[in-house]
Amino acid sequence: MNTKDKTILILDDHDSIRMILGNVLRKSHKVVTKKDGIEALSWFRTGNIPDLILLDMRMPRLNGITFLRNLKSSGFFKEIPVLVVSGDEPSEYLDKCNELGIHGFISKPFSPMDLLNTIDGILTLN
Repeated sequence: MNTKDKTILILDDHDSIRMILGNVLRKSHKVVTKKDGIEALSWFRTGNIPDLILLDMRMPRLNGITFLRNLKSSGFFKEIPVLVVSGDEPSEYLDKCNELGIHGFISKPFSPMDLLNTIDGILTLN
């Protein structure tokens, strides 16, 4: 599958995680990074729609759950697949993510190969 034309939005407040994820994914995808949900929603409002979102849960200003609620309540953006890439989260937090329609969860630290395989699987289905 050719994914060079697929855009992945990396949404994480840590510069180092955005850099690592970007370096792994830029070899086979277009990558856009944003440091929080406010930046991402502003980017969406300018007409941008990614093919997949990699979402951290613990961010300032607009956390992952609130971002997901905003995303999934929108007619334009609710179908964008979301893969949560986050550290240890309480099970009720992950239950809420699943209720909101995430497409998967990858724990930090992660294997780059596992991440790429998961992303390719999601992009193939969508």
